[in-house]
Amino acid sequence: MGRKMKLTTLLTVTAIVGFHSTGAWSADYKVQRTLQLTAPSTEVWNLIGDFCDIDDWHPSLTACSLSVRDGGLHRTLTTADGDEFVEKRIANEPGLAYTYSIVSSPLPIENYTATFSIEPLNGSLISWSGRFSSEDPAMETTISEIYDAGLSAIEAALAVQ
Repeated sequence: MGRKMKLTTLLTVTAIVGFHSTGAWSADYKVQRTLQLTAPSTEVWNLIGDFCDIDDWHPSLTACSLSVRDGGLHRTLTTADGDEFVEKRIANEPGLAYTYSIVSSPLPIENYTATFSIEPLNGSLISWSGRFSSEDPAMETTISEIYDAGLSAIEAALAVQ
């Protein structure tokens, strides 16, 4: 076999091995959930708007701790199972919204960025929307369920006030 043929065969084998070792192709997902409340937006924001208040209202979380890393505000979230998520706040509009990205997570997702916002619209309209990539299509349902559980808990907390 000639040198050129060996090189072509080697490149072809490398490409095939590389393709198979990466598994499925990642897909991009967008999840958005909203909740309309009668409570004024300032009241709602006071209950849930601080970046680390999430452990007070989300039923899946048991702890939240803040830290500053590389000049950015990060929160470390701990679940009841002991899993940890590290998220970085990348934008903040006090009283209205914050945007964050996931730095590390036990979930098979990448490039996750989400915005949590409140609009003073006939009371309050909470919107939670996120974008991410994953090789696992079930992650779209998982993220949807996380948002749904959080918004249901917010609605229940405000109903008893």
